[in-house]
Amino acid sequence: MGVRIPLMKSTLAQWIVLAGFMTISISAATEDTMNPPNRLINEQSPYLLQHAHNPVDWFPWGDEAFEKAKSEGKLVLLSVGYSTCHWCHVMNRESFSDPEIAAYLNEHYVCIKVDREERPDVDRVYMNFVQQLTGSGGWPMNVWLTSDRKPFYGGTYFPPEPRFRSGNLAFPEILSRIQKMWQEEPENILTRSDKIVETLNDQNSQQAEGSDEISFDVYEMAIQSFSSNFDPTNGGFGGAPKFPSPANLSFLLRSASIKELPEDKRAEAKRMALRTLEAIAKGGIRDHIGGGFHRYSVDGEWSLPHFEKMLYDQALLAIAYIEAWQVEGKNEYKKAATTTLDYALRDMHHEAGGFYSAEDAESYAPENPSEKREGAFYVWRYQEFLDLFGEEKGKQLANYLGAGPSGNAPGGPFHTEELDGYNTLRTIHSIDEFSQRIDLSKDETISWIQNAEKTLFQERAKRQRPHLDDKIIVSWNGMTISALSKASMAFGESEYRKAAEAAAQFIRENLYDGASGRLIRLFRESKSDVFGFAEDYAYLIQGLLDLYEAGGDPAWLEWAYALQLKQNDLFYDVEEGGYFDFEKSDEIVFEPMKEDFDGATPTASSVSAKNLARLGQIMDDDALSKMAITTIRHFLPSMRNQPQRLPALLDAMAFVVKNPIQIVIAGDPSEAETQALIQKANITALPNRVLLFADGSESQDFLKQRLAFFENIEPIDGKPTAFVCENFVCQLPVNTVDALGEQLAALLP
Repeated sequence: MGVRIPLMKSTLAQWIVLAGFMTISISAATEDTMNPPNRLINEQSPYLLQHAHNPVDWFPWGDEAFEKAKSEGKLVLLSVGYSTCHWCHVMNRESFSDPEIAAYLNEHYVCIKVDREERPDVDRVYMNFVQQLTGSGGWPMNVWLTSDRKPFYGGTYFPPEPRFRSGNLAFPEILSRIQKMWQEEPENILTRSDKIVETLNDQNSQQAEGSDEISFDVYEMAIQSFSSNFDPTNGGFGGAPKFPSPANLSFLLRSASIKELPEDKRAEAKRMALRTLEAIAKGGIRDHIGGGFHRYSVDGEWSLPHFEKMLYDQALLAIAYIEAWQVEGKNEYKKAATTTLDYALRDMHHEAGGFYSAEDAESYAPENPSEKREGAFYVWRYQEFLDLFGEEKGKQLANYLGAGPSGNAPGGPFHTEELDGYNTLRTIHSIDEFSQRIDLSKDETISWIQNAEKTLFQERAKRQRPHLDDKIIVSWNGMTISALSKASMAFGESEYRKAAEAAAQFIRENLYDGASGRLIRLFRESKSDVFGFAEDYAYLIQGLLDLYEAGGDPAWLEWAYALQLKQNDLFYDVEEGGYFDFEKSDEIVFEPMKEDFDGATPTASSVSAKNLARLGQIMDDDALSKMAITTIRHFLPSMRNQPQRLPALLDAMAFVVKNPIQIVIAGDPSEAETQALIQKANITALPNRVLLFADGSESQDFLKQRLAFFENIEPIDGKPTAFVCENFVCQLPVNTVDALGEQLAALLP
């Protein structure tokens, strides 16, 4: 049912009492794509289009649906999901494609479909309600509303028939009970919905009290909190299901480079991050054949994935592996990062430069092309190894990739019949161990494995790929621009920088209104009519700052600065600090929210705090620097209460607690000596640095207008020169890589 997040139940749950036992007869669910299209056929979203041939009379989100509900005296069923959501597909097949369920819905309700990725504002406010009501959340999310958009009941996946062991009530029974209540007690529902909105708005407006002193003690608290929940055997935090949570890992890695922290805390942070990244890289959650990572692991050992692939996971995990390589230098981390980005460039890349959103968990089974099942594209039967490589080598390769004759899906609570006899691939041996097993040298073993993986890739390419959600979302592309830029910097690969530039240019040409300075949320065949949200600005600004550091083009800095000012106008809370996720409008009955949990992706406030601090330095804009501090202070009580909830915001603290570090490279970027200095700066893990370029041309001219000390920055003795500065006070300039390395090393623990 998508992501399930346990929460403390509020008193909201006590207000909801469903009475009555009216039922309707339901036949076996069918999926009939021959049905005439409903009004969703005119929508842009792939998720809405997946429901465009349902017999349900769906509406998209908008005034028309609510006006119809009001005029006809009906309740609204709001159903939210996304096109690569496995349980959304299940509920579509079981219920929304069933003609009898659809007939009941059409008679008694006005039904609205929403793509959560297209309208994260709608998703977020009603998900908050569902989580408060039920103690957990996920997708599909189904919420019952009054015609004035106020919720009174909701949940996630509802099966068409009672499944008491799973705790899910049957969808038809819920529909009939709610309809009976509406007929008999409409005022009761209306009163409850008013109270729910009032209560949740009050909760969102309440500010926690606490110290506003920003210091590294919160870092120590967060590291201790992660440590108490760390799984030393398998890596990661907590039990099943396990999510990669890249923001946690990046925070821990960056903490290892902050010398103000105690040595034992730095060591613990590094240990937890590297152990987890190592386990993820070896596990079934990684696509060892085609690159990239699946959404999460169903079990606690990273063995059995939920096979969906999201763009944001690729970007954020690639960044974490790049940073692990900077800290540790192991080639395994570099490979995990580059194969992930190469996958995104190969399979999730629009020809004009943008990146698509996701690939589905489900795909058509090779042995039955008319049937979809989860993981069909990715799993293997043991016999396939023998058929492709011969019995001896096939057994050897299967052993290396953890495959067995009976399949390797976990049993117990994680068992799924769909995977009986199939293998998810994972590496259970190191290269050294495996080379001894097959009696080859290490280099020969690596070559043998690489050739075998190419063969598996070619064989797998014959299968029908999972459904691709080809929406191009600004925020997720911003993350990808960051990942590509950081890979280019760390590994010296200009092709990654060029791909990042193309993605940024795609957004500028297709999803940016130069006249108003506003971003558009997404593109699919054409731009959406939905404006960007706070997260779109935050992640794109971050990506543009990273892109500037990767190539030195001041145009990206200039655009990032303009976007930051626009984001501040639209979303910044001038009274309390921090960023609202969306603008206040008549479309949403709830007050704008400020997310305070860096979950699958860090919040807009967390990312923006660091953007503000970086831009404050680069543009010498004290107002932005103060906004960064105010944003961090706003969330300090939450961080002190549950410090592990906001690791990305803690990372931003390094830019305001420590003296900011500027590394300035003066010289012609086309010269090898200049590039060598840049590369040395880029492979050094400094979490609070900015990299600036004094190239004697456009980049330097741009920065001279803002940074007074740039007037005196130039190559010494005609040689490319590096200046290492703390708070714009520079050490002696150096001309050699070794000398630069010594200065940078002095800033590390």
